Amino acid sequence: MLASQSARLVLVPILVAISALAACMGAGPATTPPPPAVSVSVVPHAASLSPGQSVTFSASVTGSSDGAVVWKVVEGSAAGSISSAGLYTAPSSTGTYRVMATSHADPAANDTATLTVGTAATSSWIWGVTTDDPTVNTTQQVTALQSLPKRVIVRTVFDPPSGGSPVASDYVSSVTQIAAVADVMGLPVDSSATSGFSLAAINSRIAEYLGALGGLVSIWEIGNEVNGNWLGTGVMPKLEAMYDAAEAAGKPTALTFYYENPPTPGYDMIPWIDANIPPGHRMRAGLEYALVSYYEDQNGGHQLTQAEINGLFTALAERFPNAKVGFGEFGWGRSIPPSPGGDATRAALIQRFYNYRVPTVPRFVGGSFYWHFRQTMVPKTKPDWAVLQTLISSG
Repeated sequence: MLASQSARLVLVPILVAISALAACMGAGPATTPPPPAVSVSVVPHAASLSPGQSVTFSASVTGSSDGAVVWKVVEGSAAGSISSAGLYTAPSSTGTYRVMATSHADPAANDTATLTVGTAATSSWIWGVTTDDPTVNTTQQVTALQSLPKRVIVRTVFDPPSGGSPVASDYVSSVTQIAAVADVMGLPVDSSATSGFSLAAINSRIAEYLGALGGLVSIWEIGNEVNGNWLGTGVMPKLEAMYDAAEAAGKPTALTFYYENPPTPGYDMIPWIDANIPPGHRMRAGLEYALVSYYEDQNGGHQLTQAEINGLFTALAERFPNAKVGFGEFGWGRSIPPSPGGDATRAALIQRFYNYRVPTVPRFVGGSFYWHFRQTMVPKTKPDWAVLQTLISSG
């Protein structure tokens, strides 16, 4: 239906006014979006060190082309120092401290990391696990460690190079992530690799690893299963070289021995110690940890008796009067019982070792350091992780 002439005369001025208003609005300046917010992220967010140790932090800045940050120790100089490059050095006193990175572009943007100084060196009881490769499924390993009820020590095995790799720098990323959620005990030369290193190569290796990872590793295991009959000749000079290097760097040291029942003639643990690390040797007084490796399946299925454990660790504590003593490694020397049929067998072994106690030796601190953490406890949905979680919760 057509509108009347009078209606058309009324509508025209209104439409013209609306068009003019729209034109004015469209001609105005466009709305400028606000600049992105500046944010800072520090890596790692947490670290555990012994007094005097160092760790390097990095900071990334988003929202600004200026990526510079200013570092400071929140609690002041008594809580340690940090360089402009993010190198933090812990104080001589133990405690919990914080470092802060503040954006140069926006002083309101910052992030903070927490330092625990003295955790590994002063712990009265150790819950330990071993990862034979921190670079594999690192995120899942970190999640499994972080989800445990208490902070643990991760014995971390560094493989010998094959074809030029790995080198120490290859481990920095994964160990940095692990050190944020657990203390790290570094093993630069496993017993299986000792015979393949000359003394000169040992000196180069410990220098390389201390240089690259010294700020991330809380304890250096200078030798593993050192009285094993497969380590070849010249074992003691190699151990002494690693011990001296770690001590010179101010790092706590651990040494792990191999226990057999019955022993291989000439390699029985306590007589071997007396022959190779006699009274007066610098390791007798200087070691912070003296540990024992034991594999039931390599000893005819023999399960350690309480009397056997008491005698073993009493003798060890007498020879290393300043060291904490405990188990440094257990697991399966042959094949791991597979799931699902082997779940109960694995659980029984794990429960047995983590439940060992030696009331007659006050310096017994547990440890255990189950070798197959990566294989049977990662990801944390695996049943062995739940076994360890329960043990730590109830322990």
